[in-house]
Amino acid sequence: MNVQDKINKMENCRGKNHDLLEFRQWLTDAMPNHIALKKIQVAGTNGKGSTSIWLRDLLMKKGYRVGVFTSPHLIHHTERIRVNDTCISLADWERIYDQYEELFSLHKMTMFEMDLWMSLAYFIEQKVDYCIIEAGMGGRLDATTALDYQACLITNVGLDHTEYLGNTFEQIAYEKSGIFKPNVPALTTEDKLECQKVMELVADYMNTPLCFIDCQETDVLRWNGMTFHLNPPLYQAKNLSLALETLNVLGIWLEENEIQEVIDHFQWAGRFMVLRKAPLVLLDGAHNVHGITALIHALKNFHGKIYFSVLKEKDAPHMIELLQTISKDITLVEISSARLYPLEKLEYPIITVDELISRLLDTKEDSLLCGSLYYVGEVLEKWGNV
Repeated sequence: MNVQDKINKMENCRGKNHDLLEFRQWLTDAMPNHIALKKIQVAGTNGKGSTSIWLRDLLMKKGYRVGVFTSPHLIHHTERIRVNDTCISLADWERIYDQYEELFSLHKMTMFEMDLWMSLAYFIEQKVDYCIIEAGMGGRLDATTALDYQACLITNVGLDHTEYLGNTFEQIAYEKSGIFKPNVPALTTEDKLECQKVMELVADYMNTPLCFIDCQETDVLRWNGMTFHLNPPLYQAKNLSLALETLNVLGIWLEENEIQEVIDHFQWAGRFMVLRKAPLVLLDGAHNVHGITALIHALKNFHGKIYFSVLKEKDAPHMIELLQTISKDITLVEISSARLYPLEKLEYPIITVDELISRLLDTKEDSLLCGSLYYVGEVLEKWGNV
């Protein structure tokens, strides 16, 4: 098998993650040094990836070497494991996979468990100072919760993955709060009172010091006596505040000019990403109602075409309804995923990604491309080949 065959084999290992105590024991038996890694866990409905990158960039500004584990990837599987801003090489990925393949098969691990396992092995090898570990789904039963942390974060709580996490904000807040650990600081920018009450109950039960961060979506962020000017989208103010407060709790202090430099250079692929300025082509992985709501708030003055794609487990009609508030000119885009929503039910024109790229190259109108991260990945891959 070549390395792509091994990646394909791993990506076919879907299903339910194992019991967390069992997974932790396997990990500790094979790789006891994982316990010594300094780790920050990032959970939440939206903004996990952005918050992880804020943490990485701020830590790097102070000279730390940072491991980052995120999911899903956009184009290449190796994007899930990074040290600083560099993805693991295919050679290192294959070497670590080969080292543990027998264990992976023995325990019938899921792709997510294998990805997490390999990231820890790589971070140990690379002698990182901190690891940023993004939770997959929920929190209470997520494989990442089997690990020890210096801090546990919840970005926000939205109605997503309701078939697994529950149909109410309170139920989902409970699942997210499942990451709380005794005497480990937990921080969140979630501002819905019903969610905060659930988090407080779980924190009290777990003896977890819990910090609620009050932050508005703004282009001028004031924090700890300092003032920062942010670029769009303004919802990043919350993710940045969460990252800054976390580092403050951990005793890591940055000067005002250092933070502003990080802000000025911040970029996270596929999130409010400008592919072209004139006419505008904006790409964003807003893939649920919560994400679309945040996106349209950031685009109140948008006048152009929308190209949207969505997975079948999402509330597509509601997302379309929200998008209509900024533009009635909506086209659906078909992607090569078995999880694609049956787009014909939405009664809008449907095109392929190839047709979309051709239109973008020929149009004089502004364009917003949003929806599934799988869609974002396909667009980035094709756009990069133009």
